[in-house]
Amino acid sequence: MLTALAIAAASLFSAASIDGIDALPVLPNEALRSAQTDWLLDQSPRPAAVYRSDDSRDLFLTNGLVTRRFRITPNVATVAFDDLRTGQSVLRATSPEARIGIDGTTIEIGGLAGQPNAAYLRDDWIDALRPIPDAMQCVAVATGPVEERMAWAQVRHHAPGAAWPPKGVQLRFDYAMPESVVATKAKDIRVSIHYELYDGLPVICKWLTVRNGGEAALTLDTFTSEILAAVEYGSVVDARETPLPNPNIHVETDFTYGGMSALDTARHSVFWLPDPNYLTQVNYERTTPCLLEVRPELGPAQELKPGETFTSFRAWVMPLDSYDRERNGLAQRRMYRALSPWVTENPLMMHVRRSDRESVFLALDQCAAVGFEMAILTFGSGFNIEDESADNLKGMAEYAAYAKEKGIEFGGYSLLASRHIDAENDVVMPEGKKPTFGASPCLQSAWGADYFRKLYAFHEQTGFMLLEHDGSYPGDTCLSTTHPGHAGHADSLWKQWAKITDFYQWCREKGVYLNVPDYYFASGTNKTGMGYRETNWSLPRAQQVIHTRQNIYDGTWDKTPSMGWMFVPLTEYQGGGAEATIEPLDAHL
Repeated sequence: MLTALAIAAASLFSAASIDGIDALPVLPNEALRSAQTDWLLDQSPRPAAVYRSDDSRDLFLTNGLVTRRFRITPNVATVAFDDLRTGQSVLRATSPEARIGIDGTTIEIGGLAGQPNAAYLRDDWIDALRPIPDAMQCVAVATGPVEERMAWAQVRHHAPGAAWPPKGVQLRFDYAMPESVVATKAKDIRVSIHYELYDGLPVICKWLTVRNGGEAALTLDTFTSEILAAVEYGSVVDARETPLPNPNIHVETDFTYGGMSALDTARHSVFWLPDPNYLTQVNYERTTPCLLEVRPELGPAQELKPGETFTSFRAWVMPLDSYDRERNGLAQRRMYRALSPWVTENPLMMHVRRSDRESVFLALDQCAAVGFEMAILTFGSGFNIEDESADNLKGMAEYAAYAKEKGIEFGGYSLLASRHIDAENDVVMPEGKKPTFGASPCLQSAWGADYFRKLYAFHEQTGFMLLEHDGSYPGDTCLSTTHPGHAGHADSLWKQWAKITDFYQWCREKGVYLNVPDYYFASGTNKTGMGYRETNWSLPRAQQVIHTRQNIYDGTWDKTPSMGWMFVPLTEYQGGGAEATIEPLDAHL
């Protein structure tokens, strides 16, 4: 996926050749000492920075909370990843910095080999390590500030002090093919690996860009943007029905779909695997999950024409400094507030059940009277965002304008994935598999292209500032070779994910608030389900309150309160009769 950020980045960095890293400051003694305050309570420790060693053989990405150390010669490799808060090492062995597949050929990027024991890495072993044969070689290094990964129109109240982009530092290594493989078709491929570290946050972000500098088109079959041989959670000799926990590291990406929690969505791009090089592990079958790989489940299978650049999704790696569930949840919530600060927008929203003019204007008058900040034409209201008729667009624009007069933002509901279109436009699933929601259109079918065109146009023409996008793309792949937006199965996952995240990022740039029952926060959405069962609203009122309190408590372990919606149905909803119904409110205070 070609992005403007990937093209523009080179001009925004202070680039230096590998031989010129002497321009970077030398690592001061105190830089690798832990900040003396609790980072969850005090956000003013040392800022993120890049330093070099005295002999310029190592670079350090550090902020007083975590440090990632890179050996620069004879090739770039991560040789330490330390949690300065606990004094623990995250890393136990070297690996390639990344891996790509080009036209059926696997290519390692950076890395050093020759470690005698993969259980731990001693400093006196590092000098003896040698480049991985035929791996891409680092040719340049660059540093610069963190840049915004999307525009955020800050049009409504959000958390005080939320900064965008977050403050911090970016480090980039540029790689080229070694002379040993210059005769291959991939000889003109250039890869850049990007790292970000943030002030006051123990999180390192990583992604890669791949550029075709040759004269013939190439296909990027696969990529693995992070390979980390981590210290295992524990050691167990025997085989287990229940596997050991993964290392105590929180890993997320913006390649998310198919779930309302980070644990659900992470499984599509974050893989904890056995390490075949870890021959001295205690587990007899050597199946301890201690090798992190970050990559898509399928593809991306993207063609790169001469001069084109592909940008991967991003991964955020946060070593946890505790095994306490509450503290780790606080860490995760702090990360969201810093790295996706639009999640701190938290307007009070009224769902309007009818879309006729009288009902809408009455609802907006009531919203203004009692302090609601948003109103939405909800599901079942008769609103149709796909209706492009002049009368509908005019009427909806009038609704939005009246709402604006009242100081209220207005929006609507649209169903995407859990619907059947027709055989020509629905996803064609592999044998034995069904769409996540039973039925789904392919986002890269002709229907999908037209649907998203309508979404863009509707918001541009009406002034709607809120979208509840139900049944968001859940990760269904598609075997079709006739859909105009993808070539076949191998590229269908990447192309559909790109389609929906491009739209969400556009919404974030325009200030359109996004209610999405999926974990697309890093791509620009504001809120997902907190966690509830709709039929519980048919229970007696007192039981509804108890369940709601339980659901909010459970829903905020790994979400901030503003990241999850719940609702209060004033009229009868899902049955239950008078015992379950809140209106008339004055009788049920």
